[in-house]
Amino acid sequence: MPLLIVILAVRRTPFELSRADWVPIGAAGGIFAFHFVLQLTGLRATTATNTGWIIAFTPLTLALLSWAVLRERIGRGIAGGIAIATLGIVVLVSRGNPADLGWVRSVGDWMILASTLTWALYTVTTRNVVTRRDPLVVTLGISMAAAICIAVPFIAAFDSERILSLSGRGLASLLYLAVAGSVLGQWFWQHGVAKLGAARAGMYLYLEPLATLALAVPMLDEPFGVWVAIGGALVLAGVYVGQQGLETKD
Repeated sequence: MPLLIVILAVRRTPFELSRADWVPIGAAGGIFAFHFVLQLTGLRATTATNTGWIIAFTPLTLALLSWAVLRERIGRGIAGGIAIATLGIVVLVSRGNPADLGWVRSVGDWMILASTLTWALYTVTTRNVVTRRDPLVVTLGISMAAAICIAVPFIAAFDSERILSLSGRGLASLLYLAVAGSVLGQWFWQHGVAKLGAARAGMYLYLEPLATLALAVPMLDEPFGVWVAIGGALVLAGVYVGQQGLETKD
């Protein structure tokens, strides 16, 4: 939050939110806090790779929820894009053998899968308010609400010895998560939703597993074969088709 306040001050952006705005912002803060805890807990019971693939189904959940709640029209283009990109994810996960899809097995996997719904709910809840308010202001409001929700369990579980024993790499990871993953990431996401709409912005989430793969191959020595290439190409093609075919633009 301090970083968001500094950015607001530098940009000279007034912190303007009405009472009506605080209703969806407060709800979004609670959903985001739950989403954050859900994903972190799920990660303890599954792998980072599995998490990356499972999260890739968020755009499908988000598109359906946007259609049902926000009445965003989902035309053939974006439906086709979702279908193509989802097929690409299946190819990536199964390595060309769809019969071998027993990867959603552990409690952690199911928790990560549930987090695709919480993220979709979070996005749909804030979509209307972010279109009429500055995305940075909305992000700060959500961060404040989320901080209040997390404060009690954080204080209850606070362990100073474990924090002090963290290595330099661990501290750097926490700093990256707090600044890039939470503050800047949420700001950029809200800005994208304000400009593109929930369903269209959600299509870009299909690029997340590709980014994960791009780092996992050189850093974790994960294999890169023909099926990975085909799956990645399908994901990119699906994102392109979906962006070209969306019938509504907020």
